[in-house]
Amino acid sequence: MVIQIWRKAVIIIRLMNSESNKSSSSGNSAVIVIAIGVIAVVLGALSWVYLKPHFSPAGQSGVISESSLPKEIASVYIPNGRPLAGIRLTDHNNQPFTEERFKGKWSFLFFGFTHCPDVCPTTLLVMKAVWARLPAEAKQAPEPQLLFVTVDPDRDTPAILKAYTTYYHPDFLGVTAEHKFLDILANQVGALYGYEDGDTEDSYTVNHSAQIILIDPQGRFRAVFSPPLQVDEIVKTFVAIRKYHKGK
Repeated sequence: MVIQIWRKAVIIIRLMNSESNKSSSSGNSAVIVIAIGVIAVVLGALSWVYLKPHFSPAGQSGVISESSLPKEIASVYIPNGRPLAGIRLTDHNNQPFTEERFKGKWSFLFFGFTHCPDVCPTTLLVMKAVWARLPAEAKQAPEPQLLFVTVDPDRDTPAILKAYTTYYHPDFLGVTAEHKFLDILANQVGALYGYEDGDTEDSYTVNHSAQIILIDPQGRFRAVFSPPLQVDEIVKTFVAIRKYHKGK
C-alpha cells in the first residue's frame, strides 16, 4: 500500500515538474519545492501509520502492549523493536559502519541527500536545536548520535557528506552505502525514497520520507518521530524514552 502511494506521489511530482518546465517563473518553482516537501511529510506519516503494526505486534504472548506504555512515548515508541541486521554502510570518515556501531548509543537516523532543497536542511536545523536543548543527563552514556543517511550515494561522497553534516553540528555523522545495502537499512526501518529525473543527467532529485528514526543502544528499531517535527517535543519524548528504557 505504501509503495503504491509512493509511486502515485512520484507521478504527481513528474506532472508538476512538467508544468513547471513550461514556465520559468520563480513563483512556479517555489510552489513545486513546497509541494515536494509536503508530499515527503505526508508520505512519512502514512508510512508510519501503515508500518507500525508490523514492528510492534501488540497483543501477542510475551509482547509489550502499546496501551501499557507511558503516554509521553506511546505515539512514537515501538514496544517490540527488532534488531537491525546486515548493515553495511560507510561513514563520512570512510570507516565501516555496521550494526555494531549502533550498540551502546541512542541513534537518530534521518534519510536525505545533500542536494535536498528544503526538507533536509530544515530537519537538520531541528536536530541541531534538539542537540542544544538536550539536558546533560540525556547526553550521558549511552549518548545520542545523529546519522544522516544519504539516499543519493552516487553524488554524496563521504567528503561531501562530511562537509554537509558537520555544517549543522560537528557531531553529526553522514553515512552512505551501495544501493543494495542502503535498501537493506531502509527496508528495516520503513524509510522510502525514489528518484526523479531532472533536465540533465546529474540534476535529478530524490523524493524521500521525512521521519526521524530512533535506534536503541541494543541496536533495535525503537521509535519514529513523524513530521511536523517540533524541537521541544522531540527533546521531551527522547528523555522519557530513555527513562522508560532504563527502567525496563
